[in-house]
This record gives sequence, C-alpha cells and structure tokens, in this order.
Amino acid sequence: MTERTSASWLVYALGALCAGAIVVAFLLVGPASGSQASVTRTAKAADGVVQSTVSGSGTLAPASKVSVNFAPSGTLTGLFVSVGDHVKGGELLAEISPSSAESSLRSAEIALTSAEASYQDALEGLTPAEQRQAEISAEQSRASVSSAKQSLRQDRQTAKSEAASAAATVTQAEVSLKSTEQSVAVEAKSQQDTLNQDVSQRGTDEKVVVEARTQLEEAKALLAAEKAKSPPSEQKISSAESKVTSAESTLKSAETKVTQDGYSVLTAQNAQAAQLIKGQQSIDSVRNTVTNAKKTKASTELRSEQTIAQAQTSLASQELSLQSTLAANEVKAAPPKTSTVISAENNVKSAQLTVEKARQTLSETKLYAPTEGIVASIKNTVGESVSGSGTEGSSTSGDSSNSGGTGATDSSGTGDTGSAASSGTGTSATGSTGATSKGSGASGSAAGSGTGTTGTSGSSGTGSSATGGAGSSATGGSGSAGTGGTTGSESGHSESGGASSTSDSDGGSFHDISDTSSDGSYSDIADTGSGTAGTSSTGAAATGTSSESSSSSSSSSFIELVDVHGYQLVVALSESEISSVHVGQIATVTVEALEGRKFAAEVVSLPVLSTTSSGVVSYDVTFQLNQVEAALKPGMSATAEVVVKQAEGVNVPTSAISADSVTVEHDGKQERRRVTTGLAGNTSTIILSGLKAEETVVLPAASTTSSSASLTSKLAGRIGAGGLGGGGAGGGFAGGGGGGAFFRGGG
Repeated sequence: MTERTSASWLVYALGALCAGAIVVAFLLVGPASGSQASVTRTAKAADGVVQSTVSGSGTLAPASKVSVNFAPSGTLTGLFVSVGDHVKGGELLAEISPSSAESSLRSAEIALTSAEASYQDALEGLTPAEQRQAEISAEQSRASVSSAKQSLRQDRQTAKSEAASAAATVTQAEVSLKSTEQSVAVEAKSQQDTLNQDVSQRGTDEKVVVEARTQLEEAKALLAAEKAKSPPSEQKISSAESKVTSAESTLKSAETKVTQDGYSVLTAQNAQAAQLIKGQQSIDSVRNTVTNAKKTKASTELRSEQTIAQAQTSLASQELSLQSTLAANEVKAAPPKTSTVISAENNVKSAQLTVEKARQTLSETKLYAPTEGIVASIKNTVGESVSGSGTEGSSTSGDSSNSGGTGATDSSGTGDTGSAASSGTGTSATGSTGATSKGSGASGSAAGSGTGTTGTSGSSGTGSSATGGAGSSATGGSGSAGTGGTTGSESGHSESGGASSTSDSDGGSFHDISDTSSDGSYSDIADTGSGTAGTSSTGAAATGTSSESSSSSSSSSFIELVDVHGYQLVVALSESEISSVHVGQIATVTVEALEGRKFAAEVVSLPVLSTTSSGVVSYDVTFQLNQVEAALKPGMSATAEVVVKQAEGVNVPTSAISADSVTVEHDGKQERRRVTTGLAGNTSTIILSGLKAEETVVLPAASTTSSSASLTSKLAGRIGAGGLGGGGAGGGFAGGGGGGAFFRGGG
C-alpha cells in the first residue's frame, strides 16, 4: 500500500470517527433548540358575573388634617400640649406675647377718639378760630398771587437786559473778526512783498554767477593759449594767470551771494507760512468768539423764555390756589352737609372696627384647638418667634367644607372683623380671616346692613350678615369676599351646586364631585390652592383657603392636628383607567401590613390635572375608607381596587379567545367556532353569541420548555456529571445514575 493510499484511509477513518461522535452527541444532548411537552387544558363556559377593575397603591393618610397657626406673629410664651396629646375643640393650645397686640389696641383706641372728635366737629361747623384761620389762608393766597406777579415782571425785565447784553457781545465779536481779517491780509501782503524782493535779488545774483563763470573760462583759455606759444612769454602768462585768479575770486563771491539769497528766500517763505497759520488761527479764534456769543445769546433767550413761562405758570397756579382757598372757605362756612356728617360717622365706625380688630388680634394671642384631634407635630418651642400665617384651619374631611380663615376659635363660629374700613353705614365685618369652628359658617366676606364699608383685605356690601349658618346665604348683598377670607359653611353635605374641599396626602385639595345634571353625569372641580371665597347657594359651602400638603404642613404649620377616626388613600391611575372612575364608586382597600385585610371604601375626589413622571401620565384619585379600626395606622401601604364595569352572562376565560374565535371540544373532537364577545373582565370575557353554557372550550396548552444551549456546553455538562468514561449502569456514556437522569430528561 502506497503512502498516498495510507493517508486516504486515515482521512476516511477520522471522518467516520467524527460522524460517530456527532451521532453520539445528538443522542446524549438532543437537539439544540428547546423541546416542549404540551398539556391540553380545557374549561367550561358558565353563567356568571364578569367584572372589570382598576387598582392602584398608595399609603394611608388621615382623612382630616388641620394646620393650626397663630394669626399674629410674636414670641411663644406658653405651650400647653405635646405631640400625641388628644385635644378637644376649643382647648387652649398655646399663647404668644400680647405686648404688640396691646400696643396696637391702644393706637386704635386713640384713632377712634380722634375720629369721634372729627365727627363732633362736622356736626358743629366752624369755630371762630377756624373762621379766622380760613381768612388768614385767603390772605396768604392773595399775597402769593402778588408775589408771583412781581416775579413775572422782574423775570421779563431781566430777560430784556440779558438779551441786549448778548446782542452787544455778538456785534463786538463780529467787528473784531472783520478787523482781524484785515490785519491778517495786510501782514500777508507785506510778507509776499519781502519774498518777491528776495527772489528777484537771487535771480540778479545768479546772472552775475553766469557772467563770472564765462570770464573764468575765457581767462583759462587765454592762459592756455599763452602757454602754448613758443617761445612762451612769461609776462603774458603771468598776466593770464592773474586774470584766471581774479575770475575765480569773482565767481566764488557771486556764488556765495546766490547762496545767501537762497537763505533769504527760504526765510521769507517760512515767515510767510508762519504768518498764514498765525493769521488763520487768529481769524478762527475770533470766529469762535462770534459763534460762542451767538450761542450765548440764543441760550439766554431760551432761558429767559423758560423763566418767564415758569413765572407765568406759577402765577396761574397761585391764582387757582387763591380761587380754591376762597371756594374752600365758602364750603367751610356753609352749613355741614349730610354727606360730610355721614363720612365722619363712617370714619368713627371704621375706627371702631379697627378697635374691634385690635381686640380680636389681642384675643388671638391665645391659640385654641379648632376641632378635636391628636397633636401630630409642633413646630416651635417656648421662647422662639412664631410667624403668623393668617390661616388657622387648612383642611377638613370631604363631607363638610373647610373654613380657611383664622378667626376666633370659639364655638359660635363668627369670623374676624376686617381692619381699617373706610366708608359705609351699618355694622360690617370685613374678614381677611374667618373662624374655623365646625358650627355655623365663619364670616369670611365683609357684609353689613346699609352701605358697605371697605376694609384692608375685603370689602363689604349691602345686605345681611355674612355668617353662613346652615341654609343661610354665605355672602352679604353686593359685597365681595376679603382676601383669604371664607364664607359660611354648614356641617352637613354640600347641597345643589356646592363643592366641599378635601385634602389629599400629596398636597393641594380637591373638591368633591357633585351631581350637577339630571342625567347623573359628573363634573370635576379642582381647587389649585388658596382662592377667593365664592358665593355659596342655600346650604352650600364655599372656602377661601384650601388645604396644605402633608409634606409641607410640618414646616409651615405651628401645630398640626390629625383625625385618626377616618383614613384616605390616594392612588395614581393611568390615563386609560381614569375615564372609568367617578366619585361615589364603591372600592375595596387591601392593607398589606394587616395580612391583606380588606376594607370598604369609596371614591371621594378626582383631579382635573394630571401628573407626569418619566413621560408616564397618571391621575391621583382619593379614596375614603368607610371602615376604621385601631390596627390602621397612617403611612401603611394599601391597594385600592374599584369595579368599573360588570356584566352577567355566559363567559369563558379570556385566554380561550383568539381572533374572535374559540376551540370547542365535543366527543373528543375539536372545532373552531366564531363568537361575539361582550365585556372583557380581568380574567374572563362575556360571550354574547356562538357559545352556550356548559360547553367545553380548549385553553392554550401549558408547556414546559427547556432552554436552548450549545452543543459544547451540554456535552461539558454531561461529562462533568458522569464522565464519558464512567460506564455506569445508568445508561449511555454518562456515568452513574446521573447519566440516566439526563437521558430521561431528554435534554
């Protein structure tokens, strides 16, 4: 056998071994992709109820939280409660130093005394002293008019004098300019004459140089001729040399004279240029003088016109002042008008209101609990400065409206009176702050009988009192509510058209949704913060200050009271879920911490605005628990579930439906059947047609799929388990019982 043949058999043998190894590996490991073991599942169509629900999670919060603050600012001098104490409505909580309020009360009482004196003056008319004072005022006004006329005459005379002086200055400057221009012209002509003479002299001397050069050349030619004769004559040569020397001396003298003439011409030119510059400068200087004189003249004329105009205006003003004084004196001398007396009377009443406000502020240095509750937090300690917020109660439960003013905390529920009212008759109560009692409504908008007065933070109108008891009007006539004030509230549910405020755990407040139409449709009303007091109808509740967020109440409220007799839960629902939820829907709240206990609840408020987080839009819905027990604690995690739709009829598991068809099993056979579906619940779907109760439908097969793995990794696993060389009884190449297990598993 040749070497080539031996190599071919070796290749064939190696190929066979590789093929065998692949077969063995396939038998050991199985196919690369996962295999499935299918199990057929079925279910029977049945009559029943199908429900569709939405749910969300959140944390429990007290249904009622009240932020209690001092209305005025001051230093805390007494604190009579601690965190965790249970307090009752009207119980004294704390007090601040009353010194500032007492000082304000004294000032208000002084102002009231002054207003009462002014009222008496209005009734009595002018006294002799006041009449004399009016006469003196008239004399002073006449004297002012005379003085203004005298000032006008003086200003006109001064203007005339200044105008003549400015005109004379301009004329003098123009004469000086003309004289300067003439002098410069004469000097320029003199300089030009001198230059012309120097130039002429230089020309004459240059001609002399030319003649001297000619004579020198002739003398040199004669000398050369004499030297060239043979025999030369010494005498003639000497005479010729003398002529040459004389000619050279003459030429040199002439050239020197020409050079001196050049210097003279240059000097004359420089003098002429300097004189031109100097002359132009003199002319420019005088021209500037003329220009400045003209400007001064114009400025003087303008200033004089302005001065005269001011004097005329002053005169006119003084004349008007005189007329006004005379007219005022006539008015003062006339019998007092009814309006003046009424105005003075209103000022007295306004001062009285200010005194009442000061007394109220003094009483507000003591802080009382507006309602029963547990002290959740206290911001300040004795000795620290307390900032008055003007809002004593900030939120209540959803059934009754919250009173947002910080008025008196007594049980009567009457509100504060406003400060610095200025006009109107009758007793009015301008309320920037209202009472927080639960009884009859706080007076938050100013109102009174007769013409209303205007206060610092609100205005009163004609009409009845603003105290809004059950079923009474919450506004007084045409008066508007004061800033931050609240109108009356009742302790029951809001009636037609009304909306009551509810605080949520994430801040802000939402109004309950009230049925506003005959067909039972609902409209959402949201409160975005502190708003102006609205006009409530019969029995309705209107608020001026909404609740604060739980996250900020601890930092902005002096004391926070919570009512643990009721809980709320705020959950976020998606934009596809919120449309199915409305106020009044029954819900179930599951509390994880209580082993999944379920509590009955209902939807009490919906938001108008959404919140967005990481691009996901959601809506915060508030649920009110209808069941309460001691095991519930604020902050517990809970899940609320609302049944938004339900239907009754034949239904099957939703997973059995595919492309509006189901697979029906009958007598061991399967057939596909078209069906008409109805409500799709969380797990089941109503079948309107195409299927009857008790029929069996096939569900998707439940399969167990092994993960795909590479051949190398599976082989490595098998080798690691038993080893190809193990040779155990379990089967195959795998050693021990492990090999058998893998074979049974099928990879």
